[in-house]
Amino acid sequence: MKKLKRLSILRHGNAEPYGFNQDELRELTTLGVAEVKTTARAFASKAEVFDAVFVSPYVRAQQTAKIFLADLELSVDIQSCQLITPYGKEMEVSAWLDEQPYESILLVTHQPFAHQFVDFLVDEPLPMNFAMTTATLASVEGEFFAGACCQFRWCISPS
Repeated sequence: MKKLKRLSILRHGNAEPYGFNQDELRELTTLGVAEVKTTARAFASKAEVFDAVFVSPYVRAQQTAKIFLADLELSVDIQSCQLITPYGKEMEVSAWLDEQPYESILLVTHQPFAHQFVDFLVDEPLPMNFAMTTATLASVEGEFFAGACCQFRWCISPS
C-alpha cells in the first residue's frame, strides 16, 4: 500500500480590486494580510508541516505564501509554479503533483482554480458550507492525486 500524501490548498488573501492593475500584479490589502495571519494561526494548532510549497507567480499569491509561512515560523523552500494560476487545469496539476516526491504539499493559488481543484480531487461531495473565500485553506489526502481519489480532511477560513 502506498503511503498517504497530504495536499493543502490555500487561496490568497483579499487583494486589490480586479482592474486596479494587471491581474498578476495585484497586491494583498491590509485585510488580506490579516486574513492570511488568521488562517496561519488556526493552522498552527493542527501541528502539521509541509515538505514543499508551490505558489502561483502572481504577486498576491507570493505575498500570501511569505506571510503564511513567516507567521508559522516555517522555513520551507517556496517554488513558483505557473500551473496554479487562476487558469490552472485540474488534470494537468494533479498529474504533475502526483510525480512530486513530497508527502505534504502546500499550494498557494486562486479562484476559480482553488475550489475546482478541491472538488476534482475529493471522492465525495464537498460539505454544503464549503467555499474557497479569501485566505481559506483546504486539506485533502490520498495515495495519489487524481480525480475523485482523495478524502477531504478539513478546511480553515478566516471569516
